[in-house]
Amino acid sequence: MNEGQNKVDELVKLIRIYFQLDEIVDFALVELGDNEVTAKISGVKDDVRKVIERMIS
Repeated sequence: MNEGQNKVDELVKLIRIYFQLDEIVDFALVELGDNEVTAKISGVKDDVRKVIERMIS
C-alpha cells in the first residue's frame, strides 16, 4: 500500500472512532446521567476531531 492509501485508512478509522464516541456520549448522558463521564468523553471526541481536521487540511 502506498502512503496516501495508509493516510486514508487512518482517517477512516478516526472518523469511525469519532462517531462511536458520539454514541457513547449520548448513552452516558441519557442512560447514565453522568455529566463527568460525558465531559471526559466529549473532550476525547474533540481531540479526535482536531486530529481529523489536521489530517484533511
